[in-house]
Amino acid sequence: MEASLAPSSRLHYERAWKKLVAFHESLFLTTCMPVSMPMMLLFIAHLHATGSAPASIVSTVSAIAYFHKINGFADPSNCFLVAKLLAGARNLGAVPDVRLPVTLPVLARLIQALPTVFSSHYKCLMLRAMMVLAFKAYLRIGEMVPRARNMVHGCLHMGDVLLSGELIMLSFRRFKHSARQGPQSLQVRGECIHGSAIHPAAFLREFQQARGALPGPLFAHPDGSPMLRREFDGSLKTLLVFCGYETSAFKGHSFRIGAATAAALRGESDAQIRAAGRWTSDAFKKYIRIA
Repeated sequence: MEASLAPSSRLHYERAWKKLVAFHESLFLTTCMPVSMPMMLLFIAHLHATGSAPASIVSTVSAIAYFHKINGFADPSNCFLVAKLLAGARNLGAVPDVRLPVTLPVLARLIQALPTVFSSHYKCLMLRAMMVLAFKAYLRIGEMVPRARNMVHGCLHMGDVLLSGELIMLSFRRFKHSARQGPQSLQVRGECIHGSAIHPAAFLREFQQARGALPGPLFAHPDGSPMLRREFDGSLKTLLVFCGYETSAFKGHSFRIGAATAAALRGESDAQIRAAGRWTSDAFKKYIRIA
């Protein structure tokens, strides 16, 4: 049963439960299951009052529901009043997604800046391969690198990536929705992107040659330790500052947003974009930023 959850989901669920425990303790109560529906309503109101974003509240409630269902209890969130309270939180606290897409010109500028910003040639090769692969394959940064060194089982490993000429084949054992969808494979054409000098297959091959064939996480330092999410985020921020871009507007997910936006501008169908980004719903539409 534990393996049915992605590591990131498990950590989120544990944090959600700790929030519930802290809320009960603030009322001098002991947390126990099942949580009553009135208590769930109070908890949601508390989360909203303390500044939690609507999406975070929904996610926290889902985690509490999971703990109930897996322990054989009725889901306290599955009722009309909870649904209406969550809807109210969304209406009152809706925050627009201000993340901008990493477009092809932005990507080219970031790549161009690498050797000026970073003295390590190896690091430049690794960051270049990561950014281009994230853009070309609609990847989440968390699918490429782990948050911590003890969480490497969820990121891309050397054996998960196969290069055959201009074709890049990726295997994902775990990703955001892997508990529902199962492992997936993805084939990406790695030739130069739309007439630019950005060549995903060549960039990835050059990095792999520098990295060597040592098993383990694909994006690893020369000593074999994995590149961590916070390291990538920090490096991206440094590049953005150097290039004169607003760091609050560009995040790791901007590569995925950029991929969806570029595909829409090329006239690709909804079905094509959904398949390329491994979306199972129309959620991809909120990623398309066309002025």
